[in-house]
Amino acid sequence: MKHLRFVFLAPKVALLVFVTILFPILHAAAQTETFAYNVARLKGNPVATAPIEAFNVHITQLQKDQLLFQLSVDNPSNEKLTLYIKDNFNNTLHRETLPATLRFEARYNLASLEDGDYVFEIRSGKTKLAEKAIGIKTQTLVNRSVSVTE
Repeated sequence: MKHLRFVFLAPKVALLVFVTILFPILHAAAQTETFAYNVARLKGNPVATAPIEAFNVHITQLQKDQLLFQLSVDNPSNEKLTLYIKDNFNNTLHRETLPATLRFEARYNLASLEDGDYVFEIRSGKTKLAEKAIGIKTQTLVNRSVSVTE
């Protein structure tokens, strides 16, 4: 009876060993095939593509002694964008969906934030398009005056 079990199991074991050996070879061979071609590899005239338009983000501090900032976003493709303001621990402090316009401008007051580094991050879906960092540091000046009284 034991020989009959071996006869029935032998083809399954042989197939399993064969697949175990063959699968890595086929997987490696599949990686060598190129299915997407760069324009430079195509024969003949390359397909003309439109140049990628510039996506710009600018942050300016409106007054030197205040934490009021102006954010300007040039969005030539009119994509729906999302603005995140994050702290240095990557906690999202503010999230805002920007309108799909060529240029977006807004002012942000960061006076209530503590000292530290903050990031303005622009995303299109899950893709990060731009990131601008701001560091807030409080400097205190101590003036001590001494007078001698008699």
